[in-house]
Amino acid sequence: MLLQWCLKGIAASKEFDDQAAADALNGGGLASAWLRGNAKSNLLQGIAGSHVILSQATLDAHVNNFGVAQAKTPYISLSAGCVTSDPVTGKTTVHSALDTAIGFATGAVWGKAHKGYVFSLWVLVTPKPAPELPGFGEEVRDLNQFHQFGLYHHEGEVAAKLIVPHRQIEYVEKYDESGASQPVNWSAFGLTQTSNRGANREFVSPERVNNLREMI
Repeated sequence: MLLQWCLKGIAASKEFDDQAAADALNGGGLASAWLRGNAKSNLLQGIAGSHVILSQATLDAHVNNFGVAQAKTPYISLSAGCVTSDPVTGKTTVHSALDTAIGFATGAVWGKAHKGYVFSLWVLVTPKPAPELPGFGEEVRDLNQFHQFGLYHHEGEVAAKLIVPHRQIEYVEKYDESGASQPVNWSAFGLTQTSNRGANREFVSPERVNNLREMI
């Protein structure tokens, strides 16, 4: 398994404001549209339903037809950045995860302009595709394994499943319509204020579960 740092951009709205952004770090986590829509299911129904909904076909729809799939998708789009190569010149271009996340948060990727939030977090990703298994992200930015996802390769996507637990979310930062960092009194929402960022008091570093062991 790999531990991958990612960023998640979410647009500000009436349903997702400063309080909602802080709630994600204070226990709520970042849930997929499918999980939010099935939150009233009992535990056994929810588990069974999640195993049914996770599939290669659902992941394909999430990445390549998000406009249709977004309301019910069990996947969560994150960005870890990527590098593309010009097929003619061979020149490589770095696509920053931060630029991508800000673009989605502020609507710049669709030619819109609104405020939004960027979350820093980490997820487990598998070394091989396993879209039907919960608990692991899918590194769809890797075209060696996910050949069908070339159209949006520049977004550097890692697709998390069902929910990103709150202890894996390090901080949140708000951005204005121009993509500039915006000050928020995050301490009023129970977070630790670090410059413009609201840091999670219960964050668990990925180093906690890495595979380097100390000697006895």
